Amino acid sequence: MSRATSAIHRATDIVFGVLYPGVDATTETMQMQREVRALSAAFYALVVSAIAGLLLFRDSVPAWGLISPGSIGLVASSLCAGIASALEYSRAMRCEATTLTLGRRLQRWFDTVVIALAHAGIAALMMLLLTAVVVQGVIGLRLDALTSTLVVALCAAAAAYAGTISGGNITMKSLSTLLAMFMVGGIVVAMLTTSEAEWWQLHFSELGTGDDFSSSVFNITFIVGGFLFASLASQIHSELRKWDVASLPSTRRNTTYVAWLFVGIGICLAGVGVVPVNVSLLFHNTFATGMAVLFGALLIGLRWWLDGFPKPFLLFSDGVMIAIIVAALFFWPIGAYNLAAFEVIAAGVIAMWIVIFLRHLAAASSDSDTPQAESSVPAEELK
Repeated sequence: MSRATSAIHRATDIVFGVLYPGVDATTETMQMQREVRALSAAFYALVVSAIAGLLLFRDSVPAWGLISPGSIGLVASSLCAGIASALEYSRAMRCEATTLTLGRRLQRWFDTVVIALAHAGIAALMMLLLTAVVVQGVIGLRLDALTSTLVVALCAAAAAYAGTISGGNITMKSLSTLLAMFMVGGIVVAMLTTSEAEWWQLHFSELGTGDDFSSSVFNITFIVGGFLFASLASQIHSELRKWDVASLPSTRRNTTYVAWLFVGIGICLAGVGVVPVNVSLLFHNTFATGMAVLFGALLIGLRWWLDGFPKPFLLFSDGVMIAIIVAALFFWPIGAYNLAAFEVIAAGVIAMWIVIFLRHLAAASSDSDTPQAESSVPAEELK
């Protein structure tokens, strides 16, 4: 495999040397190298998908169906986005460290698989939404074989390019963005395609109780989203350790507890998808309740485990906990709205807290990299 790759690189260099003589600046910066790899990935995806399209499409086909630009484009985009993001993420991780423990290697493998699944899922969701818009907007549309092939090839190339760029720039903020895009996109698709038109009169978990496409989308979204949330916990732990080292010493601080609570929330989130409410009400509710308990423990314990963190944020966290409790009381015993409405309110408040927490953590860890001593020392002592 490496010999074939080297041969392709040598042949490419020869072609570029003949067509474009002169200095090549593609190796000057890491970002430029990544852009070149993304463009190369898009080109390979374009070629492979075009060949597959020419073999599959024989005549005019509808926009969506078993053999259609929508379904084939969905598969091609998902594969290209997942593979490209995994390869680029693995490359970036190899450049950061030379020796890793067994546990760290397993975590890297886990993160790589989850990141690939998240990118593949987002590409699939975007293709589903795009195809749904076309199908509903242009009723009866049929595409010839050449146009269908072109659509599939372009979608696969765009997915490969975006997956390479995103996979090489995985940070705490970007991973949280991927999580939000994946979760919101999956839930929206499940809501739009469900056959249970009155699910909202019960609870969100009703979306995952059937045997149809929407139920599969809903459950897979929670499973992959939970794994992605657990992967985000490792990024949060890394940033917390940077902040801990740069902060004033404290005997009460324990950033590991915070990271493990995030991991636990991610496991419970995945469990909600693994065990739908119609399979086992007990286990499903255990996972759902576990998320609430762990999140409550996180909000309560922050004042000790993150001793030295900005106090306005700790006050905000207490306000979030109070808001969720008040919303729960309005659900029961007051009965102002049903369970689905309470779940929407609680999910929105929790998502807001996570966003603000990540912003505070990113600001605190970035401030720890900035020299503080020069500004606090009198000018006379610096001479």
